[in-house]
Amino acid sequence: MKLYFCSDIHGSDTCWRKFLATPKFYGANVIVVGGDITGKFVVPIIRHANGHWTAEFLGLKREASTEEELRKLEQQMAHSGHYGFRTTAEEAAAYAADQDAIDRLTKELMLARLGHWLELADERLKGGGVRCLVSPGNDDIFEVDDVLAHSEAVENPDGRVLELDGGIELLGVGNANLTPWRCPRDIPEEDLAQRIEALAAQLVHPGRAIFSLHVPPYWSGLDTAPRVDDELQVVMTGSGPELIPVGSTAVREALEKHQPLLSLHGHVHESKGIARIGRTTAVNPGSEYGEGVLDGVLIDIDEARGVVTGMQFVSG
Repeated sequence: MKLYFCSDIHGSDTCWRKFLATPKFYGANVIVVGGDITGKFVVPIIRHANGHWTAEFLGLKREASTEEELRKLEQQMAHSGHYGFRTTAEEAAAYAADQDAIDRLTKELMLARLGHWLELADERLKGGGVRCLVSPGNDDIFEVDDVLAHSEAVENPDGRVLELDGGIELLGVGNANLTPWRCPRDIPEEDLAQRIEALAAQLVHPGRAIFSLHVPPYWSGLDTAPRVDDELQVVMTGSGPELIPVGSTAVREALEKHQPLLSLHGHVHESKGIARIGRTTAVNPGSEYGEGVLDGVLIDIDEARGVVTGMQFVSG
């Protein structure tokens, strides 16, 4: 089995298209996104009386005077995971004064893009003998699950145990322990532990299993991130941001107890690496989605022996 894993693409259209190309490019027959598939920000693109359009994007004022230029601007936004929204100054002002309306618009745009992504997956992967597993992560709203359920080519492993080739099982959990941002799928450590344990009880051979857990294990080197204060500002020291472990104790305890063959993680974009938790190989490929760069890891698994025979970080 050749498995490709990435995580935290956060709405980047470029990263999704690269992900769909991984079976052909790398020869992978199982491809996995480990969570946080939707983006976070809507960018108003405002139409003016002279027919021109303007937007504030990534700290710069952008302009478009033709439909071609406008579509190029929208593609640049989608490239970095943003949702461009054509509007007027009056409508944009009305949205700015109504958080509920902004939330509804954001939901509509993120689900529409995800729906389009799944159409692409069905078109490009169906019948090709590739298992495509895409999980929501803690940042993803629950309506994402309904959209994923309508795909023919994509399976959602969250809250399930799936059987892969050679009797290798994959256990999926997209939740995270509580974060300062209180994301939709953040849950207390004890609830996360219960969710993992309920699934682990279904495993036939835990030592031959793959755990796809969005959040990394605590104090593993895969979970190092800047500390933030109560105002969600990065805490600085004399040498730069103060770095702390932000992973899950429940995940670490589950890995120590069940010792799966492999454990796949994302969540902490800046903590790319490989760690050993007892006999388990744990990996976080990191994320550079904002640049349209897809960071992933290519893993060779000997199904007969139930061992990892090769692992390589890939980026592009």
